Amino acid sequence: MVKWGPSRWLLRRWAAVTRREPHTHFVSRLNEIGSEPAHGPRPDFRARLRGELLTAHATGPDTTSEPARHRRRTPLLVRLRPGALIVTVTGLMLFTGVETYGSVPGDRLYPIKRAAEATLLSVTTDDVERAQRELSAAHSRATEAAALLGYPDSRRAQLIGPTLDEMTTTTRSALSALGHVKRPGTHTPTLKRFTEEQRDVVEPMIPQLGDDDRMKASAYLDMIDDLTP
Repeated sequence: MVKWGPSRWLLRRWAAVTRREPHTHFVSRLNEIGSEPAHGPRPDFRARLRGELLTAHATGPDTTSEPARHRRRTPLLVRLRPGALIVTVTGLMLFTGVETYGSVPGDRLYPIKRAAEATLLSVTTDDVERAQRELSAAHSRATEAAALLGYPDSRRAQLIGPTLDEMTTTTRSALSALGHVKRPGTHTPTLKRFTEEQRDVVEPMIPQLGDDDRMKASAYLDMIDDLTP
């Protein structure tokens, strides 16, 4: 039986490879770095490597300023949009408030005006403050009735009577609230000023009113005349 083994050609090839000297480039690089790993690179290699890195950094692109150059600037209209929106909303609120305060029965904003008055009265617990708010509401009804006289619309003219009725009811409620306050004579200046203001508004209306509304206005003036001596 023939024993197997490597051929003579393989043995000669292996001997040639093991006797081959290392490559010249590899040996030169090892000499530059250092033959012993523990020693580290030579000083001249370090200096040359540091110089190459500094040169590459100086000639390379400026990465820090690149985002700033390519950053998109926000348009002026976009930056001013929030401020313009706030100014517009504030202006609309002020305009709506003025229109609501000057509205009369029959206007679209008039229910908002009455709802605001009712809310203020509902949160008021002091009798004196409540009476003052009701006197202010009664004066508003008087001015509303006077404003309705300037409308030629027959539907507006029909609203004068109910407005005068609400004026009378609100005035009596205010007087009732003041009657619960045990400080006689304290409210005389307020009632006197209220009486004068109401008379200045209601009395010029009487010649322009119908029969029923004229009687309501005259009876109201008689009632408030008895408030102050």
